Amino acid sequence: MSDELIPQEEEALLGKVLANLATAPRPAREPAAAMQQDYARQLVEIRDEIAEARLEDVPALIAQMERIAGVANRRAEPLEVPVDPQAPYFAHLRLVEQGKARDVLIGRGTHIDSKSGVRIVDWRHAPISQLYYRYPEGASYEERFGGREVEGEVTVRRTVTISERRLLRVHAPQGVFVKKADDTWKQASARATELSGGQGSAARPETTKGVLGVGLEVDQRGDRHLPEIAALLDPRQFELISAPDSGVVVIQGGAGSGKTTIGLHRIAFLSYRSPERFRADRMLVVTYGKALSAYISEVLPALGVAGVKVVTFQDWATKRRKLAFPFLKAKFDEGTPSAVTRLKKHPALLSLLRERADRHLASPRAKKNARAALGVWAEALTDLPALRAAIAAHGDLLTEAELTSAHRWCSERCLALVEQQDREREGDVDADPSDAVNAKWEEREDDEPDDDSTDDRSIGVDGVHVEDDAWRLDREDDALLLRAYQLVAGALKKGKLPLVYDHLFVDEAQDLSPVELSVLLSTTTSARSVTLAGDTAQKLYLDNGFRDWKQTLADLGMKHLEIEPLRIAYRSTREVVEVAREVLGPLADPNPPDAPRTGAPVESHVFPQQGAAVAFLADVLRPLFQREPRASVAILARFPEQADAYFDGLSRSEVPGLRRVRDQDFIFKSGIDVTDVRQVKGLEFDYVVLVDVNAQSYPADDTSRHLLHIAATRAAHQLWIVVTGAPSPLLPARLIDG
Repeated sequence: MSDELIPQEEEALLGKVLANLATAPRPAREPAAAMQQDYARQLVEIRDEIAEARLEDVPALIAQMERIAGVANRRAEPLEVPVDPQAPYFAHLRLVEQGKARDVLIGRGTHIDSKSGVRIVDWRHAPISQLYYRYPEGASYEERFGGREVEGEVTVRRTVTISERRLLRVHAPQGVFVKKADDTWKQASARATELSGGQGSAARPETTKGVLGVGLEVDQRGDRHLPEIAALLDPRQFELISAPDSGVVVIQGGAGSGKTTIGLHRIAFLSYRSPERFRADRMLVVTYGKALSAYISEVLPALGVAGVKVVTFQDWATKRRKLAFPFLKAKFDEGTPSAVTRLKKHPALLSLLRERADRHLASPRAKKNARAALGVWAEALTDLPALRAAIAAHGDLLTEAELTSAHRWCSERCLALVEQQDREREGDVDADPSDAVNAKWEEREDDEPDDDSTDDRSIGVDGVHVEDDAWRLDREDDALLLRAYQLVAGALKKGKLPLVYDHLFVDEAQDLSPVELSVLLSTTTSARSVTLAGDTAQKLYLDNGFRDWKQTLADLGMKHLEIEPLRIAYRSTREVVEVAREVLGPLADPNPPDAPRTGAPVESHVFPQQGAAVAFLADVLRPLFQREPRASVAILARFPEQADAYFDGLSRSEVPGLRRVRDQDFIFKSGIDVTDVRQVKGLEFDYVVLVDVNAQSYPADDTSRHLLHIAATRAAHQLWIVVTGAPSPLLPARLIDG
């Protein structure tokens, strides 16, 4: 077939499908669905009984609940989801088996009409969909489906974009075909437009020095619609998404390799395959920063999974600590010394907390409540010889001087806090107010009270108001206190019941300490359905105790787990990836990632001071948004003060679409976000301009290497580096000399 006829063939196929869907009867609800609803009703009834039952009746009720849940899981069947005629499928396969050809369409629903030749299968569970993810066009396959061996050839493999019943884009090995405003088709090379940015502007034949956003303007205006993300999964990603629902999956991948995509699609996959086991309200996503959290919260409903809680670890831990230790009305100290942070995030605290908890529980009169956990926490942080020995067993991270200084800080605060609690108890050593507080908040729609709540938990057990500034906690104490509670008092609670998640996805795991990861892992079921994703090259915090995956997994008692590497960098072009790797220098992975997409060269622009740089950027940003009004641009500085200066200067230059992002308050719309590097972790933009990349902002140290690497790899299409003054020694010499 001539390449020019490919869009016409796909339009004819879409017309056939839409006509068939219009005449097809609405599918009857599967009997399995009613059965699963009945199981769900029984489980809810038993849960309600447990909340009101006598203590001696609870074990029997829990056993009954587990039996019903087990039967439901065994009988659960994937339910057929009706096909949406507005966008019925996103991929087209033509398979030839024993000389007979058939078309198979991949979508997010199921519709089979063999008589008319319309076959749409759901990518999440149809075995035949595996052929789309595993085999390129022209490849022969041998697979086992439904107990039988199947052999054949994939003669057509195309990704299509359909919106409002209209075919807008066809991606085939022969090229990418984009529908223009006049309903005619324009062809670009497959390589040039593969995984292009939000503007579709990756289709650029050549670039001109000093022009930002070059490309084929016709394609940029017409190609707004990219394929559904499920159509872009590579075979390795698909294998990880469909991994067994029990056990921990650990994914290491560079920037833009699809770690977050895998984690979110795995949640959707598990929820679809076992909806009663993996309920949205019993899954948790933990990530870095409010911006990525907000973004993920919008993505999951689009994948068919609404109601999954997406949190930052700090917010989640603070609220959980307030529920577990309601008598601790303490504010955070915002001036915590770095040595204290390193101590409280040190992996040695994991073993030390367990040792102190075991010693406490060995006593015949040991209390298993929050106050006892508070004591274990204080003992672990104030016993200098024990701290010294535990840290020595784990290696470096703290000098003797730093340890002594951090110990002094901890001793003063821990002892003052414990003494205050002893005065408030008035001898009621058995009282554990956490149970009462959890019961109180159980009836709220969200049992996690806001940080600013002013309820009666600010009243001490003696009825006297507790001053908020009587004591101070460090933010790192939340994880330590929660871990002490888990070791001494048992599982964290949601109301009267244990807080248990059926699936946990931790994104950017390298920015959590081993103690923080341990707290999260302990909230999962015994099946331990967990996805951990991260990249040590993108660490924002070098003092958090996460040294590398192998050592951290060993600290967590999971040294036997294999780490699944992702080698393909999809987000950024080869040119961007190469510069980012050079910036890392000795910290770079010895095995470079594979960046299949090429693009514009990374450019550097050197100016004597900020004023000249601002004027230059204003001159290129204004015409950019005349050509590409839907482009997304990030101007990234190392420090907030630098971002302020560029925002003010560009505002005075009347550059349109400017936004100053200070606290990850991104709105994910076209325009120019001016911010500092720490705000953009996990995000991406069509164009990224790094400003003030000079020796003062980015000296030759590990922190600067990580931050500059993170900043560069936010670019999906084009990267510029603006230097004011002496260039950073981390920049490749070819960028400056050229």
